Amino acid sequence: MEYTKRVDGFQIRDITYFCDPPAEPSRRYDVVKWVSCSPHEVYSLRQNKYITITEYCFSIGTLEWDEKESDFEFKSVGLRALEYPPTKRARKMILDFCKKAVDGYART
Repeated sequence: MEYTKRVDGFQIRDITYFCDPPAEPSRRYDVVKWVSCSPHEVYSLRQNKYITITEYCFSIGTLEWDEKESDFEFKSVGLRALEYPPTKRARKMILDFCKKAVDGYART
């Protein structure tokens, strides 16, 4: 599921698992970076066939809900958050998403 629109190439989405996802729903979200590429063929595990792509995304980090702190923690994938720093508009989108989610979690 996509939780936000793309802002300057950044987006918040569900985490993609290559094996079985956790049994119970987690409060973790993927912060991804979209990149354009020349058209080429790749194998889609979701569609179980070869498809042509002109863009792809990769995770720069995850937002994980910390019950004790009642807030999110951002965990970078390696140094990607430094190698691909979100723009000011993208940081605002991420922080707005977190604020909205925190407000929703506070009511549960």
